Amino acid sequence: MSLVRIMYALIGRRTVQSHVGHRWYSSVPDRQPQRGWRRQLLAFKQRPASHITAFALLHELTAVVPLVGVYYALDYWQPKMPFPQSVLEEGNRYINKLRTYVGLRQLEADSPVLLHLATSYAVVKAAVPLRIAASLALTPWFSRWCVVPVTRVAGKLWPSSMRFFNRRDK
Repeated sequence: MSLVRIMYALIGRRTVQSHVGHRWYSSVPDRQPQRGWRRQLLAFKQRPASHITAFALLHELTAVVPLVGVYYALDYWQPKMPFPQSVLEEGNRYINKLRTYVGLRQLEADSPVLLHLATSYAVVKAAVPLRIAASLALTPWFSRWCVVPVTRVAGKLWPSSMRFFNRRDK
């Protein structure tokens, strides 16, 4: 063993380099910049609580906002959908029983409200892969600009309730 390797072993240096011919070789590969989904995975490993919170909030936002948007678009444009009128009337009759029980006014027998609600729900459910991809892509940004500042303000207002987030793992 060479003197350099012995010295590196004594001081605790992990990488041991050796010169073979014209190249230097190392026991630890060089760190290359992360690409694609590995970059998000590395950011998630460094800040898991804020990233989980950001992903959950984004996932719900990408569900609620399109649900409302698609419903109002269907309600505004009133597209004709091939749907049996008898099924629509039966569904409205069932929902009217629930609405009167809760104290809301009844729907008309041919009201397309339930059809628009069901259609908007189906559209949002069909877009789940796009919603997950968008939520994953926006998680680091949303965490940095929305979740972490709110957590800091909450930590200043209620320090005892933020003990979980301030804990340092050793």
